[in-house]
Amino acid sequence: MGFREKSNIAMLVLTGGVYAWYFASTANVLLGGGVSAEEALELTNTKMLLTVGAVIIASIVAHIALAIAAPSEAEEAADERDRLVEMRGDQRGGFVLALFALAAMASAMTAQPYYLIANLVLAGLVASELVKGVSKLIGYRRGV
Repeated sequence: MGFREKSNIAMLVLTGGVYAWYFASTANVLLGGGVSAEEALELTNTKMLLTVGAVIIASIVAHIALAIAAPSEAEEAADERDRLVEMRGDQRGGFVLALFALAAMASAMTAQPYYLIANLVLAGLVASELVKGVSKLIGYRRGV
């Protein structure tokens, strides 16, 4: 298993775990848990910023650990297979992101609260990264 595949698995685990916690812990607020729109915006914004920061820091640490564990793999240039796997993952993730962008635009056009629109955009980013990661994992495992 190469560095890029290990990196992809690490990012899948980090992204899936952190944002599963985020959306599970804010589900009550997002589904109208009896708080005002201003309170919901403040609660979700704070958690959103913390989770984004946590993913950034954890991914840096994970990539440093992977590079220390196998420095020769980390320095290898991407070959044709890596580029093709990356391209197909980006295509599939981009499609999911486009669907969520349309949903966010529709939410904005129907005057939904700001916190719902912001969380819909975040959900789109997360879903597209997860689809991209799973697609890349399948590409590495089954071949392109």
